[in-house]
Amino acid sequence: MDRLLKESRMRIAEIEERDKLDEIANAIGDRRERDLLDLLANIEAGNGWGTAVQFLIESAKSTYSAPIGAGGRQRRIEPLKYREVIFATFSSAGLEPVNYDTVALLDELQDEKSMVSAIRTFAARVQNLAIEQFQNGDALFFDLTSMSSSLPTELIEMAEAIHKKRIHELIIPVNGKQAHLKQLWYSEYGRIALSEQGIKGNKLLLFNLDSVLSVIQLRIGYRPMTKEDDSPLEVPEVSPANTEYGNLLTMMINQDINGLGLLGSKYSLPLLNVVLESAVVDYQQDKSNNLFRNFISRMNSHVQVRSLNSLATFERIMQLDNSRLVTPITIALGNYYHESAASVLIELACRTRNKEVEAASITSIANIHRKCPEVEVVLDKVLASECRNRGRLRRLQKKLLKTSKSQYYS
Repeated sequence: MDRLLKESRMRIAEIEERDKLDEIANAIGDRRERDLLDLLANIEAGNGWGTAVQFLIESAKSTYSAPIGAGGRQRRIEPLKYREVIFATFSSAGLEPVNYDTVALLDELQDEKSMVSAIRTFAARVQNLAIEQFQNGDALFFDLTSMSSSLPTELIEMAEAIHKKRIHELIIPVNGKQAHLKQLWYSEYGRIALSEQGIKGNKLLLFNLDSVLSVIQLRIGYRPMTKEDDSPLEVPEVSPANTEYGNLLTMMINQDINGLGLLGSKYSLPLLNVVLESAVVDYQQDKSNNLFRNFISRMNSHVQVRSLNSLATFERIMQLDNSRLVTPITIALGNYYHESAASVLIELACRTRNKEVEAASITSIANIHRKCPEVEVVLDKVLASECRNRGRLRRLQKKLLKTSKSQYYS
């Protein structure tokens, strides 16, 4: 009997550990950073910080529940999504391109006394690594101006100085009617401008180059120089020292959209936005099944990345009078567990006259509520204003309140 009781307790402990690991993996896969912090704090309170960080390390090779609308039940956590969520959790968003393995960084935190001290140690370590790369001229993908204000001002200014120096020094080789873009891709301002314009490859017609250079000039007040060169040489570029981000850049240049989805990086969003909107235009011009499948594929790449930066693009598509496009976008938005996504869906549910779109929006709102109780507050505010489909949303509200595990708001 003693042996059976011991084995039973061990079995229960194993199940509890597996459940905790699944919760952490799902939080990372969904980019639910607030929930991840809560989970880690609870584990730390019950078992100590060492156990909490060990769960984070194990989750690197874990799977998470596949989003609604995507085939299969489980999906491997995308490597750059994992890295970006970890860096955000440890107050280091924007410094992900440092050339150091994510799990190795976490492993260094095993002996920290608490999550608070671990966050400080992680941030200091990563900032020092970033400074070393900056001193070598490597600042590609370090877009710190739009990132956490907790980063030291000196670090932000250092990255910005490298970006500006790089764009001022490069000269774009021109051969006949074509420009060679490799140098531009390997500069931060150039990479961003090319991505936002949806440019593919290392060559571009001069006619189209002007719009890219104008975007850069508008952003920093400087227009990169061009030079006629019949046989442009391969100039040494400052490649991302981190091979994962070097791979990301290669996929962006080649517009490997499926590959970008599998990496899951937020830095691919400007390009993914362009190709999704282009897929919408293509389908509207020729409503073939192949073009619709292309639209779905590009939409799914957004869902894999799961960044809130997709919301503006999704919302624009949801304004269209085309239920075949709006319905899948509405379902996809149900995978973004944040009150801002719920707000977009609730507004759509209020105004739409299309029953199919209305049903999809209701389903997506309910799905977000499972992991984001803030939906209740958003729903209250919208129902207090003008709303075409108030009755359907009132019924949804009552259902959500009944199924809510706890009352977060009174």
